[in-house]
Amino acid sequence: MDGFVLEIPEMVGIPLSPARKAQAATNSWPEGTIIVSADSHMLETDCWIDRFPEHLKDQAPRMEFRDGGYHITVAGNEIGKRPGREFDAAALCTAMECNAGLTNIEARLADLDVEGVEKELIFPQRLFSLFILGKMMNRAETFSAYNEHIAEMCAMGKGRLYPVMVPNYWDPAQAKASVERCQELGAHCLMIPIKPGDDINGEPIYYNDPKMDPLWSAVAASGIPLCFHIGENFPSSAPGAAGSAVLVQMQGFRQIWGPLTFGGVFDRFPELKVVFVEGGISWVASMLHDADMIYNSFPTVMTPKLAHPPSWYWFNHCYATFMTDPAGLELLHRIGPDRVMWSSDYPHQESTFGYTRSAIQAVFDATSVENAQKILGKTAIDVFNLR
Repeated sequence: MDGFVLEIPEMVGIPLSPARKAQAATNSWPEGTIIVSADSHMLETDCWIDRFPEHLKDQAPRMEFRDGGYHITVAGNEIGKRPGREFDAAALCTAMECNAGLTNIEARLADLDVEGVEKELIFPQRLFSLFILGKMMNRAETFSAYNEHIAEMCAMGKGRLYPVMVPNYWDPAQAKASVERCQELGAHCLMIPIKPGDDINGEPIYYNDPKMDPLWSAVAASGIPLCFHIGENFPSSAPGAAGSAVLVQMQGFRQIWGPLTFGGVFDRFPELKVVFVEGGISWVASMLHDADMIYNSFPTVMTPKLAHPPSWYWFNHCYATFMTDPAGLELLHRIGPDRVMWSSDYPHQESTFGYTRSAIQAVFDATSVENAQKILGKTAIDVFNLR
């Protein structure tokens, strides 16, 4: 066999995002269908400098368009630029960041109208590059400014765009106030990094450490779901690094789900909801089997003891998003059709933008209308309170 293992023909050879055109309708969906993207993106503008306190303005992140692309710097140092690896902002612009809908609300809504997407949950674009700075300066000011910015941008979305915000995850003593501030700003989802770096005292953060319980308590009490999103790793300049880096990021979230589950976080905070974003869904089926096997096979070293089998926590606390995942859709009976949410990932290179309607049809083709309508919008509306 010599060809791509891709089951949606429109995916193959599709141009990069600025050259793509939204896919127009050729048929209608079953009555009662609401299409929601549980993962879309918006490029940050130069949103930090005006919101930073005067004595820290020289350290504020800056987003500037120059030399054919967007550059983000912190205290004058460009983020993403490494020894032996030049950062090509113009290439990234050509690939996706110069798509008008990544920064312009009206252009974005026009694309959504053509592709039939009614609502979107809005994740950041370059903020992920700041996550990798585990010892980054001014975390409180950086993320607070971003939260205010994305709230303002989504407010211009005519009730169709909903913001994801970053609470204070590095200082448990500030978690409650930070989550409450996100709630005041209108957050419909909270996001913290997969690799959180160091805490306020310079010690590594482990999400299953009981000292993080103030964060979990605050999130659970808010009723706002918490997300982990791929995109924190930057490839090196070694041959094949880019493909390998993306492949590893999309292999699933065992390294996060495992500590939360086996560490008893869900037992301690039964209202906590966690969503794993853009890693697909097929990984979940094998993970649940392995987790139950491990807990069953190694009972003498399982600490703490859990109130339920590990798989139970998936079906009662967790969700995952995907764009296209034919293998995952075949495993819905093991993953749970009410545990997965479709997304367009607009307007990334791997997004469905340009073949969104074909991607939606693939979900209808893979399962019942009832299940498909949950996956394509109804679950996201409930989980993220998008009414």
